[in-house]
Amino acid sequence: MNNEQYGAPQHELNVLSSLLRDGSSAYQLVDWSREEPQYWLKPNHFQATWLGDAYEALLPDGLKDIEQQLQAYPGGDRSQIAANVVTARMMTLYQQRAAAGDANAQWAVNQAYYTHSEFWTGLHDAFRQMAQPTWPANPEHARHDAYVTVRAAQHPSTTANVPFELNRARGYDNDARYRELAVIGAILNDPWRAQEFRYSPHSPDASPYWLQPQDFGDPATAEIWDALVTGPDPAIALPAAGDPNLTPHQRTAAMIQHIRTRLNYNDYHRSTGDPAAQARLDADVNQQVALHLAKASAPDFSPNPANAARYAVTFILEPSIPAAVEDMAGRVRDYGLSDASLGQVGLELSTTQYSLDELAERLDAAPRTLAGYSAPDQAAKPAPEQSEGQPSYTSLPTERRVLISLMQNPGQLHRGGPTRSLAEQDFTQPEHRYLFKAIQSLPPDAAQDRWLLNNQAQRLARSDEAPPLDSQELYNIELAARTLEVDPADQGAGHLVTMTVRRTARDASTAVQAAAGETLDPRVLIDQSRQQFQQATHEALRYHEQSVPEPTPYGTQQAHVA
Repeated sequence: MNNEQYGAPQHELNVLSSLLRDGSSAYQLVDWSREEPQYWLKPNHFQATWLGDAYEALLPDGLKDIEQQLQAYPGGDRSQIAANVVTARMMTLYQQRAAAGDANAQWAVNQAYYTHSEFWTGLHDAFRQMAQPTWPANPEHARHDAYVTVRAAQHPSTTANVPFELNRARGYDNDARYRELAVIGAILNDPWRAQEFRYSPHSPDASPYWLQPQDFGDPATAEIWDALVTGPDPAIALPAAGDPNLTPHQRTAAMIQHIRTRLNYNDYHRSTGDPAAQARLDADVNQQVALHLAKASAPDFSPNPANAARYAVTFILEPSIPAAVEDMAGRVRDYGLSDASLGQVGLELSTTQYSLDELAERLDAAPRTLAGYSAPDQAAKPAPEQSEGQPSYTSLPTERRVLISLMQNPGQLHRGGPTRSLAEQDFTQPEHRYLFKAIQSLPPDAAQDRWLLNNQAQRLARSDEAPPLDSQELYNIELAARTLEVDPADQGAGHLVTMTVRRTARDASTAVQAAAGETLDPRVLIDQSRQQFQQATHEALRYHEQSVPEPTPYGTQQAHVA
């Protein structure tokens, strides 16, 4: 296959082939719905950098150069002329970048000084072959290859040539699919209804539609919604969709054909790594999908197509939120309990909070039917008791060693390093927690006096109305501080903070997953989840706020885990 020969995705090669063979295919890549039309496929959507550079060189002036050359030399070989033009314009592009300090572009420019540069010869040969009529791609379908190119950039997959996956596991049945089709059919019946799904998000990068493909329970309806409304070059933006000279049936048929072709192209590019996609192509399943869409577009498919937006909120968006929140909690758990750095854990938690904010914004923009919802207490609930067999992410021996070191040298709390970031929540046993609070609250010389330290710990516990502290545990630590030599507190402190981050991330994700299984107003679920993750984020970022070194991952510590 061509993608194996050139080491680039087939759909990206097809885009370039279509442009080189027929310059008018560029019109398929224009977003005509904007006041000032522009190309919706961008150079940075290409995974193969050289193809993105070629695309940038072609649009729009490179295509004009090709046509001018063909007019000047009527009998000329189009593939040769096209290859000459695109390589010449790429050279100009690289020279401009090199002048701005781009080292890679400078290297490419330098290669031109060699008589037989493999780099430029290889590029020219590739473009000449792509411009041949025998290239296995139809220029009439350039928009679909470009669509897959955009989606592959936005949803990278571990499987070769699979543009994206939208499936989200949750309870789903035929009634749910019927209602999803009703929402899609209402817009096929009247594309103007898509305006009811528009809103103004705070993020300039967010989609302007509050209903997104990932809200659908069926991957097929998810991709249909993407092809119809939210994706690049959607069916509702087709000139035919708004053509007043066409009948409603003709407009609907044009949109359905656009969706069907798009689904076929998605499956075509998946088929190299997904046997199910190849099976769908072999059985022409998307023809049956088109027939279902035609039925769904009928005015009597649902009780009232004018209620499509309300149907979407009630039957698609709101039911998707528990599954979406549970997915976020699962990612937090995976990061928090892995050996990822605390910085990565903090980044994942921050990203999760941002995703929750976007989800809340979309939900608030939708026309919700609030009648019948109770107003439960929105305070975040504690995490359920951990089940037997779960790691506790505590280390009592390490807690004792850190306290012994601090009792011997309380000044470590005021130096740079992990010890300065210690907090009471890093100590899981009450006696350890109040001993640490006592060391913090006393002057260094008083903190070394075991009588004063013991008395202060007991007073702090009584002040918090905590149960009486275990005198034997306090005595054992005090005795060890007088008789044992231990290492400085830094290593143990880093371990304890790391354990706290893992424990807090686990507890937050557990609480969120439990809440997602309850019958809650989706907005309440989002708010509770945000509260849980905010505390976990604070813990994960504690080291970075203090500008101290990253601790050794807990997996390499020798301390016993209680």
